[in-house]
Amino acid sequence: MSYVTKVNPANGLSAMKATALRMKAYNKQLATESVLFDCFEKLSGVVAVDPKGTTIPNSIFMKVSQPADGTHEMVIPLIKSLQEKAYMGNAESMLGNEENIRLKHLTVYYNEIKKSVAQFGWGIDFNDLSYMNVYGRITELFTRYFAELRGRRIRESLVLTFAEELTKAPISKKQKFNPNGVVTNTAVGAKAGYPADAWAADTTATPGTYPDGTTFEDPATKDYIVESIGDALSAATTGFTDFSDAVLNVDDLLRLEYWVSHEILMEPIMMDGQPTYIFTVPANTVSHLLNPSVTKSLGEVWKDVAALSKPEASIPLVLGRVGSLLLVKDSRYPTITVGGADGDWTLKVAFQQPGRNDGRNHTAPASGNKVFNIGLVMGAGALVEWIVNPLKYATESTEYGQLLGKGAYTCAGIQAAVFDEDTLDDDTYQQNTSAVVLMAPPTL
Repeated sequence: MSYVTKVNPANGLSAMKATALRMKAYNKQLATESVLFDCFEKLSGVVAVDPKGTTIPNSIFMKVSQPADGTHEMVIPLIKSLQEKAYMGNAESMLGNEENIRLKHLTVYYNEIKKSVAQFGWGIDFNDLSYMNVYGRITELFTRYFAELRGRRIRESLVLTFAEELTKAPISKKQKFNPNGVVTNTAVGAKAGYPADAWAADTTATPGTYPDGTTFEDPATKDYIVESIGDALSAATTGFTDFSDAVLNVDDLLRLEYWVSHEILMEPIMMDGQPTYIFTVPANTVSHLLNPSVTKSLGEVWKDVAALSKPEASIPLVLGRVGSLLLVKDSRYPTITVGGADGDWTLKVAFQQPGRNDGRNHTAPASGNKVFNIGLVMGAGALVEWIVNPLKYATESTEYGQLLGKGAYTCAGIQAAVFDEDTLDDDTYQQNTSAVVLMAPPTL
């Protein structure tokens, strides 16, 4: 015996809370509600996959268009720099002292991503809505939804290494924190981070339900990244009592610029001949930074947007430059909330979802609500995006076509660029293409 699962019934005007529209619509141009702008839309580029090895592209994204060829993952080799000593003088010989070319490997994955919408195909409910062309807007809504979803996946990868789709079967990757963590009001040498051998072994994610966020905690008897971040945030705010000390200011920007360029050696993007790192600044922090009455705001050190190069100024919501940091306003920034207690911290990361589905913590910071904003620093090749199947559409029909479902799907994956050095699967990893900056929300 076979069973047929029906499409979820579409909403009528009553379920849409819009019964007043019945036969009373004066304007057939149906508007779509406003949502937050996504600053990532133009921060992308292309890299060709070369099986002989290639260099990191001069772009934030490495976009892979290679077919899947029957596998869910692909390994891309990249060339490491020459680094062994040179030989000098007539008593030292090159012969027998040649340095071998070394590679590092980037393993990328993809998975299914899909979304469906219910609608009517005919009948009185169909007639009530068809004259306003509600169903004619579904494709537009899908396109917008997947663009906003991609923005969340980008931020998720920069914070937690893998976007959500790569945590689902059959890929089933474990999310883990970006190993490069900076906390405001903290010296460069005291930054949050993993012990040297902990990143590969860390499986800290306790999956949550989006958009409520995902809670992380260190494995029992281990002090990995969660404890490190919790301790650093506590120190920066004097035990979570003075959050104003940890609001982003010029001192933090100057320390950050030095750290990404000289300590972790992040590969910059070259924009009109200038080494550049993109730094997304949470929107409420921007308001604080631009206030001339705030101590240690950007003030006179700010480089006006009008003085930026054309490529820089073309980035949506660009604010200006501080050294090699190009600051971009991010209205869809993630948040992180600290729970638990010293020695057993937990961290809850939350994101702006598509539409107005906001899972972030916007409540004012306090000892009982230890919330922080997340800014993101990106250099060349910070992310890799593998698109096997671009966005496509499909339909489903039941009840003789009266109940319809329209779906959109893609096969893709976004992840942070984490390289395995020397040989595959030897637990030696390198990630110096992006960093997270944790800061207290300002009081506006």
